[in-house]
Amino acid sequence: MNIRTTTFYCLIAYCITLAQYAASASTLSDVQRQLFPDKAKVLQVNQDAVPLIESQNTTSNLNGVVILIGESGRPPVSQQNLAMLTQYLNDLGWVTMQVSPPTIGFEPDLAIEDNGQSGTQSNATPTDETPTETREQNPQSQQSKPATPSSPQYQIHRISNAHFLEHEAELKELIKATMLRAQEYSGFRLVIAQGSSAAWLIKIYAEKQIPNPDAMVAISPFWPQRNLNSLIAKYTAITEMPILDIYSAQDNSWSLLSAAQRTTTATKSLKLDYRQRELTSAFNTKPDSAFVSKEIYGWLHNLGW
Repeated sequence: MNIRTTTFYCLIAYCITLAQYAASASTLSDVQRQLFPDKAKVLQVNQDAVPLIESQNTTSNLNGVVILIGESGRPPVSQQNLAMLTQYLNDLGWVTMQVSPPTIGFEPDLAIEDNGQSGTQSNATPTDETPTETREQNPQSQQSKPATPSSPQYQIHRISNAHFLEHEAELKELIKATMLRAQEYSGFRLVIAQGSSAAWLIKIYAEKQIPNPDAMVAISPFWPQRNLNSLIAKYTAITEMPILDIYSAQDNSWSLLSAAQRTTTATKSLKLDYRQRELTSAFNTKPDSAFVSKEIYGWLHNLGW
């Protein structure tokens, strides 16, 4: 590799770092502008300042803390469905902490791949590349053919091995920092995650990379890549904490592809305290949030909480 090529790659890497820093600062500023200071908090994750939206319970009894992580690539202020859900959870006796997930792998791919080649375009068809750690455990998954989802907003570029692992590492640190903050309150620890954030957290907990919460609610988990998406059912089945699996017929095709697999695999694996529930509409309205809150309440009551 000559000096000119090396300089070019270094310049691209610098631009990516600068863009990620600017995006993080912009997200934090947006949250602070739109919310009152008592709700718009700043969470320190390693050396980064991450916005955290904290809401107190409105009841005399405190059940514990719910940590909510929305879809990757979307700031908290755009997660209106989770924002509406927090209101119902506060009324059920929960302190809620909503955090913004990483965006790595869900932005235009300007990074350098492991082999030194540039990334694919954002509208490329997903491929069957599996991250190194997962590929070693599932050699047969590479034989699968890619499936293109019908929802255009999820027809993004493939997630490179480097991006997948980096996104996972950042999400893990985010959850650890949020759990540390949650120690200020007593009670249970419930994690609610949506979309690809839910998929990543199911994997992280299944592999015991960090301590499990007391329970988890996964809303429409998916990865926009077939070989990765097919692994969600297996990871769901081997997790040790109770899981409430919520999906909708209005979900993108990636989520729907694994919905039946998740419940079948969990049943065959005799997973305890697993329940799957289907929404009658997309999870983006106030009635949907009310319905989800009731499902969570009933499920937790069944667990004895």
